[in-house]
Amino acid sequence: MRSQDRFDARKPRSGFTLIEVLISLVVILFGFMATLTFLTSSYRAGRIAESQTMAVFLAEAKIEELRDLAPASYPDSTAVLDYFDRHGGTATAASAYFTRRVTLHRKSPSQFTNEVLVEIDWPGARPIVYQTIIPSDRKSFVES
Repeated sequence: MRSQDRFDARKPRSGFTLIEVLISLVVILFGFMATLTFLTSSYRAGRIAESQTMAVFLAEAKIEELRDLAPASYPDSTAVLDYFDRHGGTATAASAYFTRRVTLHRKSPSQFTNEVLVEIDWPGARPIVYQTIIPSDRKSFVES
């Protein structure tokens, strides 16, 4: 056998050692974990933003409806509940994701206005509350 074929400790070898491979796997693993954490938190933030947007839409839609109609059908200082699914469609109380509570206080602060409180509640978040004043009667509001 020639001396060139035998192992020579002074000759550099090509390839990776086991420790180098393990360190690179750990670095890659941390990169994947950071990416996964970022994606899950982004998804969660998107769902929260979607729910908040839908809650604001449901509150503003009810306020606009009350502004367009004379709110005579609403009882004074009694909460009226409406139930909605995650996408804003109507739902039953048992299957509801959003609950809209509308309270109307008549003739407050003047005889021509009503104070309206709209509260949208959904699981896992603070409710969104809108409070506004609308005319008690479109005719009396226009004449004044």
